[in-house]
Amino acid sequence: MTFNRKIININATINGGFIKCCPLTKNDIQQLGLRGIHCGSGLNLHTGWLNTDYLQIGDQFGNTSNIGNLIVVAENQYYLQHDQTQPIPIEDSVFDYAFSEHFIEHITIEQAIQWLKEIRRILKIGGVLRLSTPDLYLYVSGYLDNTQSFYKQHCDNLSKMGFKNPPQRKAWMMNQIFRFWGHQWIYDFDEIKTIAVAAGFKTQDVLKYNFQQGSIPELFKLDLADRSDESIYVEIRKT
Repeated sequence: MTFNRKIININATINGGFIKCCPLTKNDIQQLGLRGIHCGSGLNLHTGWLNTDYLQIGDQFGNTSNIGNLIVVAENQYYLQHDQTQPIPIEDSVFDYAFSEHFIEHITIEQAIQWLKEIRRILKIGGVLRLSTPDLYLYVSGYLDNTQSFYKQHCDNLSKMGFKNPPQRKAWMMNQIFRFWGHQWIYDFDEIKTIAVAAGFKTQDVLKYNFQQGSIPELFKLDLADRSDESIYVEIRKT
């Protein structure tokens, strides 16, 4: 996949946006002024954050990202190509925040627990992860709802996202969330609490919120509207 924007070089002595090889230290994070880590970012790069994804991005000049190399894509936009099922190459206890939107369903539940352990490791005490993912409760409730209001709305949203003529059959809508899009595991709130506790977080520190609501405006303002109809939003605090 090509990223159609020139990689801006913040240091004239560094070619192609390259900053340094990992691992990243607390000092690196502080010098770059990074507020948090954005896992599974794709091309939705947040300014002032460390954006990470397995996706290789590049520009029209042939500059590309590589696993383990931190690059700057635009002013104060940083990207680290990284396989989220592997240890995060960052020092312990460096971030105030972590954010992940519709990523965790793409890995197995065992991998999700390991990923949460890594997030817990790199968060400071008091640090917060905000994650969203398709909500199994909404899909089951939608299946049992004779008005099919949720499924009708989600069909409209799928069409807006480029899926042509999605079937409005209830069985299709239920199956697609499990079998399409590379999904591996679909969660409800109890399942998220279960894996968070397995990763070392405390049950009372796992809280459910609505779209663009939560304890930290800097985090919940990052929620994208196009997936809000089907999503569960959870904040997990390290204490």
